[in-house]
Amino acid sequence: MAEEEDYMSDSFINVQDDIRPGLPMLRQIREARRKEEKRQEANLKNRQKSIKEEEQERRDTGLKNALGCENKGFALLQKMGYKSGQALGKSGDGIVEPIPLNVKTAGKSGIGHETLLKRKAEEKLESYRRKIHMKSQAEERAAEQFRIRLKNKQDEMKLEGDLRRSQRACQQLDAQKVLEKLQILTSYLREEHLYCIWCGTAYEDKEDLSSNCPGPTSADHD
Repeated sequence: MAEEEDYMSDSFINVQDDIRPGLPMLRQIREARRKEEKRQEANLKNRQKSIKEEEQERRDTGLKNALGCENKGFALLQKMGYKSGQALGKSGDGIVEPIPLNVKTAGKSGIGHETLLKRKAEEKLESYRRKIHMKSQAEERAAEQFRIRLKNKQDEMKLEGDLRRSQRACQQLDAQKVLEKLQILTSYLREEHLYCIWCGTAYEDKEDLSSNCPGPTSADHD
């Protein structure tokens, strides 16, 4: 009789990883569900593959077998005098075997698909051309606006330069006029009143003026 385990020993306690109620059952259910999903997926792939293979086999068999009397087209040819294995044509120099049928099993796109792709490519090219044209027009407009701003700036700078030159000319002419007026006034005061504005003195006569006044200008009194 085998020795009974000690349920209080360390060996028994360490083996029990997780004793929460229902947890082992949940793990078993999840594992079974994953296995079933994988099995169904594999069966579906195999079924799809077998359907394609069956279609290919039926197609190859149908193309290899010659037409029989049950075919309406073949029966009509027989009524017109055609015999199996005979070449077509009145003189018998036509084809003997039917034109081979090339069945595309991949890349099927339907009638008009190439035309649709061509039209889409043309539309895409036309759209690209329009974008390039619009971009070129925008660049031309930007360049023209830059040239206009630059010309306006140059015109403005030229006007400012003309204005400054005009102001300087006005100042010079005004100063000259003032000087002329000053000369006229000082000359009038000296001639008529024997008075010098820089000396601040009215002299008795011309001899007194010429003897005691340094001169008729401001520079003479410096």
